[in-house]
Amino acid sequence: MDIRLVTEEDFNEILSLQLQLEATENHFDDNLKKRCYQTNRGKEKLKNRISDSNNIFYVAVDKEDKIVGFVDGNIPNDEWWYKDTVAYLQHICVDEGCRRKGIATLLLKKFERTAKEKGASYIRLLAFHNNRQAISFYKKNDFIEYSTYYNKKLK
Repeated sequence: MDIRLVTEEDFNEILSLQLQLEATENHFDDNLKKRCYQTNRGKEKLKNRISDSNNIFYVAVDKEDKIVGFVDGNIPNDEWWYKDTVAYLQHICVDEGCRRKGIATLLLKKFERTAKEKGASYIRLLAFHNNRQAISFYKKNDFIEYSTYYNKKLK
């Protein structure tokens, strides 16, 4: 398995994976729009993430040169209230047919190394409280519960 930086040529394969991730996330939050990454706005947002040189964005490529996973996030430079630099892991996704093979762990470790090289002391991420698989994965990789979000639907 090769882990490399994303390129703009990877867009279609990343979009396919992003749609898988979006479908999974829709199970955990009924306020998320369905298939929003198939809209022009969603595609533009994804293109911007891929081309943004300030993002940390890697893809996992198998022996057949197919992208089977990705991780992306960033290190904001405007968070003056923290004494240590924080990297934010925004997305991690592995193709449904390639899971449970250690690919997510490889992607996460690459993200961690790069974040550290860029000066981050912490990595933060948001996981849905009912996504037990993701929570288990992050705990297995030494993440601890840091904060709790609360949500109230207004009537």
